[in-house]
Amino acid sequence: MAYYAKISNQEFTVAERARLREALNEKDVIENDNRASDGYVALKNMYYSKNTSDTLETLQAELNALYSDIDNSPAQEDVDTLNSAIQAEKDALADEAQELLEQMNALEEEGTEDLVAEKQALETTISNALCRVTAVYTGSDEIVMKPGDSSAIQEEIQALEESKKDIDYTQDEEVWMAEVEAIQVQIRAKIEEANAVPQVEFDNSVYWEGFYGGCKRTSYNTQGGVHKLGGTPFRKNYAGVGYIYDPIRDAFYAEQPYDSWVLNEDTCQWEAPTLKPEGQYYWKEDTTEWVDYVYYNPDNNQPYPSWIWDTTTGVWNPPAEKPYDGIPYVWNEDTTSWDTTSPYPSWTWNAEANRGLGDWEAPISYPIDDSEYMWNEETLSWE
Repeated sequence: MAYYAKISNQEFTVAERARLREALNEKDVIENDNRASDGYVALKNMYYSKNTSDTLETLQAELNALYSDIDNSPAQEDVDTLNSAIQAEKDALADEAQELLEQMNALEEEGTEDLVAEKQALETTISNALCRVTAVYTGSDEIVMKPGDSSAIQEEIQALEESKKDIDYTQDEEVWMAEVEAIQVQIRAKIEEANAVPQVEFDNSVYWEGFYGGCKRTSYNTQGGVHKLGGTPFRKNYAGVGYIYDPIRDAFYAEQPYDSWVLNEDTCQWEAPTLKPEGQYYWKEDTTEWVDYVYYNPDNNQPYPSWIWDTTTGVWNPPAEKPYDGIPYVWNEDTTSWDTTSPYPSWTWNAEANRGLGDWEAPISYPIDDSEYMWNEETLSWE
């Protein structure tokens, strides 16, 4: 059993991927214009003309003429001479066609050199970009057993097979058959020796990573660059959903918790700029220090600009307390106050309506007939 982390670098390469698409489109436009040029069209016509030539057609006609007399076969020397000349002409035409094709390709790509270089740079950047772990799967064991190396023995077997050709088969049958059998005895012994070669372990991770699609194997027992059971550590840390996979380091690690923390290259774990004292301490990012009181650093989920972070509870609080009178409210950032969700100022909240879930009600009931009505707040009526 092994574990495989599904990874994606989409979120880290949005700009690069967008620019790559633009660069490819720009390159296509230039190439299309080049293919439409008079020079390219002329080369293309010359290229297609290299399927044959007057010389080739003349030689083929001469060869056909040699066979025109059905009663007399042509001299082989004449046939060979013409065939050689025909092949030489075909080779010459092929060389000329290849040269024209190279010229066409060069003309097609003219003016795209900078875009090609940018494309390669972008592809390298995308390939080396950080990846997010989106899932972790339990899959097949990465280690498989394969036959050991028996190539040297196979070469000996082949040499023995070849040695049969050196036997003098003009001898008495009994004699040469005995020689063949002697060689066969040696071959059978070598085959048994090859079959006895011990199997060896083979790491099949690359296959399974591709099989599960966009995955990287991760070691359950690896943490901080150390294997907890004394085995070989693999990719620094066991991956979890939300973790980072770093293609350059070939390692998994958690996302950076604070801007001031740095990644330990040996463990691929984040470390504060100062050691944490013994006991219960909390990291305070704005002063980059450990404090001995409860302190929660602000997250990036501030709901409104006016809301204030509470470092003791780890939540964002509004500047005005929300009323708790049973009526639903929504925050109004423009007025930095709580507004009711009432659709109209005249409507009131009925906590018993909607099967006890509560609902807003107009001052007068909705007419019960076959017509449809809209509330008019100015006249306080259904119209």
